[in-house]
Amino acid sequence: MKSNDVLEISEILERDQVIYHIMRQCPYEILRGIKVREYKADAFVLSQGEVYDTIYLIVDGELDIYVESEHGKKYYLNTYRKGNYIGELEMFGPYPYISSVEAKTDVRLFEIARKEFLRWLQMDQNLNDYFVRTLCESSYVLCNNMGDNTLYTLKQRICRYLIDSAVEQKKAGPVRINIRTENLGERMAVTQRSVNRVLQQLREKGLIEISGSCIGILDLEEIRREMEKS
Repeated sequence: MKSNDVLEISEILERDQVIYHIMRQCPYEILRGIKVREYKADAFVLSQGEVYDTIYLIVDGELDIYVESEHGKKYYLNTYRKGNYIGELEMFGPYPYISSVEAKTDVRLFEIARKEFLRWLQMDQNLNDYFVRTLCESSYVLCNNMGDNTLYTLKQRICRYLIDSAVEQKKAGPVRINIRTENLGERMAVTQRSVNRVLQQLREKGLIEISGSCIGILDLEEIRREMEKS
């Protein structure tokens, strides 16, 4: 491992409290084997069905997790962000990835060999506790998404997505969400045509506007009411 990797990791730990609390008890013999990787959006991809011998800790950026059918249709599962691990479900095998991973923004990752990560888990109770907790949180989100897909109509789910996106932005003025309709279809596990039909209904009611890959929210409260009565 290059010495500048150790220095870069140390600098990240100094300024990033989230990553610091994960790695604060990491043994030096493990730390010196960790590599820092940076990728542009869409340049980092791990494919469903492939076997990888590395674990990744997300330092910065967002990555989408999705499954792909034999016909090439993508179905969104979750978005991983700072502090999430990639490859945690398959690491005791090693097993083929049950889903694909793709960077949706520029990302910075810590890369560590699978065997070394397993050894780190055995040596570091702080990491062990964090790993178990975040694994449970990710499973909770996945099960919650599966429940939404089963129990709620597409219109309700799209309205909920628009509401949640607006809340995340924390803006007092108009909210604009950058997402292509085909990507929204992947998130909802439905066809693009089905998504377009719901969006068209919301647009005709004056609740949203669509321009290219951008959805503008015109009446958030009415979208809430639309979701509740669907």
